[in-house]
Amino acid sequence: MFEDIFKPNLVNLLVLGAVGMVLPKVLPGMPPAVGTAVKVVIDLLTESEAEAAEELMEALVSSTVAEINGHVSQADDPAEARRSVERSLARFKHKARQRAQRWGADHDDRHRRYHRHLRRLQQAIKQSQDQHDGWQRDIFDDVGEIIEETA
Repeated sequence: MFEDIFKPNLVNLLVLGAVGMVLPKVLPGMPPAVGTAVKVVIDLLTESEAEAAEELMEALVSSTVAEINGHVSQADDPAEARRSVERSLARFKHKARQRAQRWGADHDDRHRRYHRHLRRLQQAIKQSQDQHDGWQRDIFDDVGEIIEETA
């Protein structure tokens, strides 16, 4: 129960806001300090949530790109590499959807978060494709197109 207190969510923020409004009336000698403290806590919670989400996205993108690079580099033929890359993309999309569902406030926010994951992966794939040539580069081109179609 107590471990959920510091997790950023709407209920906690509303409770903190209510406490910030009620406490000054109960303790009239400390209104500015309490109001400022509540505002600082709310700012810290929302800022830490945004930073955590960004770091998690970057970690997911970098691990997926490294996984795809490994599959493409180690594969003996294009068909094997494509299957491995498709599995990596499916795992990425699944995790990105889960995170968007967990962190998004509403449908539109979840949609934006998921597509931000996809755009970031697409940028990382474009940067990584220059390291490859021939059929390996073709696979990276295809991955970029698949992500564009999804986004």
